[in-house]
Amino acid sequence: MKRAGPDNTTLLLRYKKPFNFKQTLSFMKHREMEGVEVVTKKSYGRTFRRGNTKGFFTVNDTPEQSALELRIGCSDLKCYMEIYKRVRQIFDLDTDFTVINEKFAKDKLLSKGMVNGHVPRLPAAFDPFEFVVRAVLGQQISVKAATTLAARVAGKAGIKCDNHFPQGLAYFFPNPSELLNLGLDGLGITKTRQTTIKTVAQSILNKDIQLTPHQTFEKFHRDFSALKGIGDWTVNYVAMRGLGMVDSFPAGDLGVVKAIAKDDRLPSKKEITDMAEHWRPYRSYAALCLWNL
Repeated sequence: MKRAGPDNTTLLLRYKKPFNFKQTLSFMKHREMEGVEVVTKKSYGRTFRRGNTKGFFTVNDTPEQSALELRIGCSDLKCYMEIYKRVRQIFDLDTDFTVINEKFAKDKLLSKGMVNGHVPRLPAAFDPFEFVVRAVLGQQISVKAATTLAARVAGKAGIKCDNHFPQGLAYFFPNPSELLNLGLDGLGITKTRQTTIKTVAQSILNKDIQLTPHQTFEKFHRDFSALKGIGDWTVNYVAMRGLGMVDSFPAGDLGVVKAIAKDDRLPSKKEITDMAEHWRPYRSYAALCLWNL
């Protein structure tokens, strides 16, 4: 640990090579929420809140040390370990890829989505609730459009950062309680999506659903899909990237469908689901390979 000031601590997050930092940054760049996140060719940064504590962090690669350099700007020492663990999850540093790489390298389709014999790392979201909102906003629209809407939500909430935060980091994303009290009209979000977002926020506050990986996928699927406006794609996408579950699979995802299509014939959802059975128990990584295609 290196201290760089009273509110600024730098931690090293060790990883096992090979590690393709640029690949993960490229994935994040297409999903960068303006005001809350800043993604460059060399770094990732964002704002965060934990209780009454407000802060930010930035992540850079130091390949000569086989580690990511995590700089945390926060006055409360208690938040450091949680941020450390979450950033390790964001960049998927603790997965043993030996078996996954061997399995997928033998698959004619998935192997095409690997880079230098390595499957993409699973970029889990830093804030599961924030990701749920983004997933709902992304129903049936492009990634770029959903990202734009999410930034509008953060801007409308207006929970501003302190002046000493790095350039580009201006807002904190609202929590479930704050979002419930936020008017979403005028942002370009359909009434149906607005209702779904409010329903999800209320269900989280009521503890009807839990946004934690410490549950079975079946339980999460049952609880989350019981909410009006939440379909199978949203459940699997949130389980995959919001909670970091490695064996969820958004079979209806357009990118997945297009990657599997042959001779301009789009496969049915059942065909895709049946095919994905061969990729258990790592179907989330299979989806990432297909997205690479």
